[in-house]
Amino acid sequence: MSKIAPFLLSFLFAAHAAQAEELQFCYDPYPPYTLGTYGPASGGLKVALLEAVTARIENLTATVTLLPWKRCQQEARDGTMDGVLPLFPNPDRAEYMAFTDATFDEQSVLWHRPDQFPEGFAWDGSFSTISHLRLGMLTGSYVDEGMETAFESRQGITRARDIQTLMELLVLGRVDLVATDAAVGRHILVTAGWQDKARRMATPIDSRTSHFGLSKASGASRHLEEFNRAIAALQAEGVIAALLTGG
Repeated sequence: MSKIAPFLLSFLFAAHAAQAEELQFCYDPYPPYTLGTYGPASGGLKVALLEAVTARIENLTATVTLLPWKRCQQEARDGTMDGVLPLFPNPDRAEYMAFTDATFDEQSVLWHRPDQFPEGFAWDGSFSTISHLRLGMLTGSYVDEGMETAFESRQGITRARDIQTLMELLVLGRVDLVATDAAVGRHILVTAGWQDKARRMATPIDSRTSHFGLSKASGASRHLEEFNRAIAALQAEGVIAALLTGG
């Protein structure tokens, strides 16, 4: 009996381990949501969120690889990747991914220099009231069609290849406003030590919920209900809010 027991324990452990599954997720390098260059992610808010979700699901883990954005989406489409970190659903993506319930809001906001508006700037949300100012945006980015039309028809829009350069143009006075994701802009300012040199307008340009995308081709979409249960629990406990604010 004593000889059989270790064998049974070994067998049960092996059976349990065989049930474990590791999902492969991707995203592009986009601090603070994802940290690192192309290859394995070294951290980031959305990476931490994935880890928190899978920690609530038995026998499931996940890794994140940073890829060019179009390649990431293609690999989720063909099943090479099991999913994409929280992103915005659209009809095309819904053809090859199942989307979880909402994880959190991603806001697009306008940043300005406090010294340019020492009395503050109470923006009413109308682009016509600010389109006389010089706007900076990321090359290839999309924020709001109405905003771009309003500024292009007057001052035009200054484009930069990365957020760091955009915020530097703002700090140096080369542009009056920068339109970008709130968390991304804040991260750049803190990293560069420019916290006191730029301020965001309270009224956002846009606010959209982001969702994990689970690949249908890889079969990861079968975990949709488990992801949703974990997301709901993390939201109820305030864990997601704490992750996003560094709490």
